[in-house]
Amino acid sequence: MKPHFLTLLFLFLLPLLSVAQSNYKPGLVVTTQGDTLRGFIDYREWDITPKTVSFKTSEDSGKAQEFNAASASYFEVTGMEIYRGFEIPISMDRVDIDNLSRGVPDSKFTTAYIFLKRLQDGAKVSLYSYKDDIKERFFLLEKGEEKPRELLYRRYYDTRNNTRIITQHAYVGQLMNAARHNGLLTDKLQREIEAAAYKEKDLLRVVSKINGRNGEEREMYNQGGIGFRLFAGLALSRGTLEVEGKNPFTDAEENPASYMPRLAFGADAFLNRNVQQLVFRLEAGLTQGSYYMKTNETSGGGSYYDLTYDLKQRTASLMPQLVYNFYNKDNLKLYVGAGFAFNYSTYSGNVYHRKYINPTLDFETLYETADYQELSPSWSTYTLRAGVVVNRKYEISALYLAPNSITKYTNHAVTNGSLSLGINYLFRDK
Repeated sequence: MKPHFLTLLFLFLLPLLSVAQSNYKPGLVVTTQGDTLRGFIDYREWDITPKTVSFKTSEDSGKAQEFNAASASYFEVTGMEIYRGFEIPISMDRVDIDNLSRGVPDSKFTTAYIFLKRLQDGAKVSLYSYKDDIKERFFLLEKGEEKPRELLYRRYYDTRNNTRIITQHAYVGQLMNAARHNGLLTDKLQREIEAAAYKEKDLLRVVSKINGRNGEEREMYNQGGIGFRLFAGLALSRGTLEVEGKNPFTDAEENPASYMPRLAFGADAFLNRNVQQLVFRLEAGLTQGSYYMKTNETSGGGSYYDLTYDLKQRTASLMPQLVYNFYNKDNLKLYVGAGFAFNYSTYSGNVYHRKYINPTLDFETLYETADYQELSPSWSTYTLRAGVVVNRKYEISALYLAPNSITKYTNHAVTNGSLSLGINYLFRDK
């Protein structure tokens, strides 16, 4: 299959477009000397807790200041997230099944300056989280204490059974002690603590009860996290049908592209609803194509054959994609993306005509073959896309479905692909 110009261009530009793009939002930093600096913080999709944070006094200022937990005791992205810096011990044991210790739990700790993300700041206790490439940890700070303590959760293999995993829920006892210290440990709360998994949602629910809040209430400065939105749109699709290999219609003299409408709808998921830099998209599309090919073959004595092929195609597609906003502002985003298209097509027409013409005898003979090509209903290909999002509501984009074979012959292939230009309406993200 011949490489397509758009594919080569995309692969050339992708490394340039994937360079990290700053995303400065209003915020403040409190240094370890007690100075409060107000300005702008480079807000990222921090799936891993940041080790450093970039700060500017204004968006237009030049070089940014870098702060870590040894130089900043606190920073916030206004209305979105809060982090506090501590020098505290953190556990180093792994909890993923492929790296568990055997026989005894791994109880190694290291003391380090780290930022903790504040999940809830309550009247009695505060809950924090920290995640690195080892695992996610949660920390509890009781009122009157200066530093939080890690809520401990450990897993290891039993020495007597290599497949049996022993789990230590030390955090359950720690939460019960916190509730007991505050005179709140009832039988009902104890049951809720014992049932709580070592997950943000469950721990927030328990901490909320200790703080006298309802449900799993999150403070206003913790509105990041996974977000979703729906979209629907309409595009103009330019479909192509090509024949490669040993076949009369390879490099046909006439083979116009098919221009048809394309309907699109689907859902986007964000690692961080506030940043929206990395987007996981699942898109469904409906379109059709009408194709016509014509060529000729010469014969002796001035006679020749006119060859034509007609095909109509209707295609439904399901396309998982990964989209990256390389320019990422609230009112304007520029992005590139890639993914796969899983297609299901139905066909009609699929008729081959062979007309014999002899001008000297004024003689014509027409032969017709129905179901000329054996076409696959299910086929797949990769996708590339690029576009712009305006005011988080309107998206204008180009979507490329790379040509791929819709036949299974050994001596030739019929390939189908498309390029669409359209507009989507983005429903409010949540």
